Amino acid sequence: MDNIVDVNIYGRVLSIKSQDENTEYLKEIAEFVNESMNDIAEHYGPNYPRDTIAILACLNIADLLKREIASNKAGKDTLSALKESIVSRSNELIKLIDEIKDSKEVK
Repeated sequence: MDNIVDVNIYGRVLSIKSQDENTEYLKEIAEFVNESMNDIAEHYGPNYPRDTIAILACLNIADLLKREIASNKAGKDTLSALKESIVSRSNELIKLIDEIKDSKEVK
């Protein structure tokens, strides 16, 4: 069932439709946007146009998202390289063990 959730973003109350299980999450992200806009307003001053503050907050949030995605991708790339290295080293060790085993059988 859907709920109407009232959130306050930069002094403006918005009524947003939300599913029951998303209500708290919606409040959290609204608070994040509110904080982002307030941070921008503190930097530029309270008389700065609301739409400009909203755009700058969106840019900051998008920057955070892009950095997180890049960091996550770098982590995945590192993990993938580590897995490949483990497989390669494992194969080398198996060959060495087989070589030692074969040399003992020949004697």
